[in-house]
Amino acid sequence: MKVWQTFRQLERYQQIVSVLLRNGFDNLVVALEVEKHIRIPFTKINEEILHLSRSERIKKTVEELGPTFIKFAQILSTRPDLIPLELANAFSKLQDEVSPIPFSEIEQVFLEEFGKPVGEIFAGEMELVASASLGQVYKAFLPDGSAVAVKVQKPDITRTIASDIAIMRQIASFLKDRLREYGIDDADMIIDEFEKTIKKELDFNIEALNLKRFAKNFENNPHIKVPTLYESLTTRRVLTMEFIEGIKVSDTAALQEAGIETHLVAKHGFDLLSEQIFVHRFFHADPHPGNIFALADGRIAFIDFGMMGRISEKDQRYFVDLIYYIVKNEEEKAAYNLLKLAKIKDENINVDAFCKDMGDIISTYFYGALKDISIQNMLNDMIALMSRYQVYFREDNYLLTKALITIEGVGKQLDPDFNAAEEIRPFVMRFYKNSRSFGAMLGKVGEIPKDVSDFVSDFPDDMRQLVEKLKNGTFKMEFEHVGLEALEQSIEKSFNRLSIAVIIAAVLMGSSLLSFAKIPPLFFGIPVLGLIGFMFAFLMGVVLIVSIYRRGKL
Repeated sequence: MKVWQTFRQLERYQQIVSVLLRNGFDNLVVALEVEKHIRIPFTKINEEILHLSRSERIKKTVEELGPTFIKFAQILSTRPDLIPLELANAFSKLQDEVSPIPFSEIEQVFLEEFGKPVGEIFAGEMELVASASLGQVYKAFLPDGSAVAVKVQKPDITRTIASDIAIMRQIASFLKDRLREYGIDDADMIIDEFEKTIKKELDFNIEALNLKRFAKNFENNPHIKVPTLYESLTTRRVLTMEFIEGIKVSDTAALQEAGIETHLVAKHGFDLLSEQIFVHRFFHADPHPGNIFALADGRIAFIDFGMMGRISEKDQRYFVDLIYYIVKNEEEKAAYNLLKLAKIKDENINVDAFCKDMGDIISTYFYGALKDISIQNMLNDMIALMSRYQVYFREDNYLLTKALITIEGVGKQLDPDFNAAEEIRPFVMRFYKNSRSFGAMLGKVGEIPKDVSDFVSDFPDDMRQLVEKLKNGTFKMEFEHVGLEALEQSIEKSFNRLSIAVIIAAVLMGSSLLSFAKIPPLFFGIPVLGLIGFMFAFLMGVVLIVSIYRRGKL
């Protein structure tokens, strides 16, 4: 097997086994049967983890397994449809902070990407600002003195991640049954989703496009500062943008010392995210305190555009309707709109029961004053109920809820009296009124003639193609018989049994004729061939009777 072929991968397996044993997952190590391939290192269990829940122990294990697994878990934290909600909540607390690698290794990336050493690109030394799983961020200066933030991908990180993904797949193939005990039904699909997402994050050109689109959306907004992108210094592995001279909103002491009113920062930050969702339908999906800066002039700046969310116009309307009906205390209408935002695994879901249970949750939160509502607690309870009914948000809609929960937490950190429900209400009401205004209705009416004209113009060509296929005999119609498979199988089994019964009857008749004719060879005066026929018929009869009995049809 490929994953066992190199020493490096064998060494990695030993590390993984050691971490699993240390955190009390010896049952998984046994199921992996790794002793057939590698030497299992002696590892003492970490006694401090014994009091932790299973989800917390998994989170700790992921932290120790390193960058690829941390990134894997962070991406899964936004997908409670793929893993249990409790585990998703535990993964959401993971921090993407790792020990930096020497700058001498980073320099090679600049040489490979730009064909010249870093000293010919930037003036002076580069200062390390942050180190994450995929790359490191430096503060540097251009020859004209402009300060820039340079995000550089770590050397060989693509190969490392590919190797770890191969190991994940191998482990998943061994542990399919065990993983189901942890609430993970389809490990292969989860790894496929991770691989697809991580490939996007490994291409900094995609993040650059996100930044350009974000800047375009807010080019006329005086309350936000969007960093300038330096396209000539941006490649697949290097991203260069304007360095933001501000204070992280997580540093409340520094904000107060600078005379910045934290309650205004909370309000403006939440309003900006609401505008991203309800106006542009393109939003920052990871607005944690380290990604938001407050500037001295009162503006807010978002950084790190690697994880962005996009929602369709239809989903935006459903989401607004959901909040509108929640605010209007029409709980069951709100629950029904929630189903429109979701994908349903169980086709036989009891919609009335779901709407009633979801209505109970909504009414519980909105029975009191709006200022007392916690969006985070309400959304967590709603997602837990959805999981019970096997109803799940689509991926970008999960990112939307996660973004709202995160920014609400930032707001409460800056201002204990901050209330997201009160802040979001004006945006929803404004959107609701604008979408149902006379001008909006006229705009929709204006779109109808175009649809009609497209249909009329395409109709002759479509009919011509249909007639040509009829003439040539290539016209095909496909029918799908839904629900007839069981009947087909039942009929097939009945005919099989009937055939066996006919064969048994024929053998009995043939054996009887042989016995009556006394055709040698004989055994105690009985023809041997006749005796064999009787035995064969007897055994076949027993098998047929047992088969019918087991089906409960006897």
